[in-house]
Amino acid sequence: MKRILLNLIFIFLFKFSFSQEIDNEVNNFFLVKEHQTYVNQNGYYFIDIPKEKSYQNRLSGTLQIKDTSYIDFKDINVSFSKNDYRYYLISNLETIMVLKSINHIIQEMDLNE
Repeated sequence: MKRILLNLIFIFLFKFSFSQEIDNEVNNFFLVKEHQTYVNQNGYYFIDIPKEKSYQNRLSGTLQIKDTSYIDFKDINVSFSKNDYRYYLISNLETIMVLKSINHIIQEMDLNE
């Protein structure tokens, strides 16, 4: 029983430290001004709400945005993921904003150089 408990604690601590490391990588990415500018212009796109399939379980949150022509991510409450796209329902526009993963954004930036 002790062994199982110790294994569970070890797994939890490992997952927690790994999660913090990934969060730090995302935060460090945004410390560079050029990265912020690129993300504000190219780090997202909009899609229509799917009519045929369920999307609710994929949403990371709900937002209201007045002007979609320029978004400054310092002004809205979203979080980027290192490896996964994030989906936010824009309730007042009845659309979904898709945030690209940081890894995808880095690949795009490398291709554009």
